[in-house]
Amino acid sequence: MNKKVTVYSSPDCAYCYSVKGYLEKNGIEYEEIDIYEDEQAYERMVEFSGQKNVPVTVIGEEIIIGWDKEKFKEVLDI
Repeated sequence: MNKKVTVYSSPDCAYCYSVKGYLEKNGIEYEEIDIYEDEQAYERMVEFSGQKNVPVTVIGEEIIIGWDKEKFKEVLDI
């Protein structure tokens, strides 16, 4: 898979760990952005996704809000 994967997350988010664990289990490389450490990234995430909560995952042009295993399977073609 050659789509860039970015996970906006926070250390206290259980669903974020589910997303990251799923990606790792399936051998998908991703960039993680901790919204607590990068306030500008948080503001960008809110702007492009309309969401104030994490996880928000960007896969190529696709934005996935929260932990939706079926959507991940579809977008990643797993």
